[in-house]
Amino acid sequence: MLILDNDIPVRLPVKWYYDTISNEIIIEYKKDFSNLESILSNLLKSPRYIKRRLDLMNSRLWFLMDGKNSFVEIVKIMELEFNEQILPSKQRIKTSIINFIDLRLCTIVKPKTYISWHIGEYSD
Repeated sequence: MLILDNDIPVRLPVKWYYDTISNEIIIEYKKDFSNLESILSNLLKSPRYIKRRLDLMNSRLWFLMDGKNSFVEIVKIMELEFNEQILPSKQRIKTSIINFIDLRLCTIVKPKTYISWHIGEYSD
């Protein structure tokens, strides 16, 4: 997938929480089952939702994907905060964004696109 420098990654509406103790994001989303998996899941009464804890760098990336920062701006911010830890930064951040897209947790919009969905933290 091609992500241009001025493209804007944006979180999709999903239940997420910020853990203030570990400074990490916890994302909760519904599992996608095949037909066979769905039958087995019903029989075994397995959970229908996954809770995914993001590491520190992906948690920071999650915060930055708020619809206000372009890809290149996110790269610059992450480089300032994580220094050598994130190098090669552009490739690592792009890979993380593509993983979020594959999991249907974020999307890419063009500049000046109106974001009509809720991107904030989940509240009961």
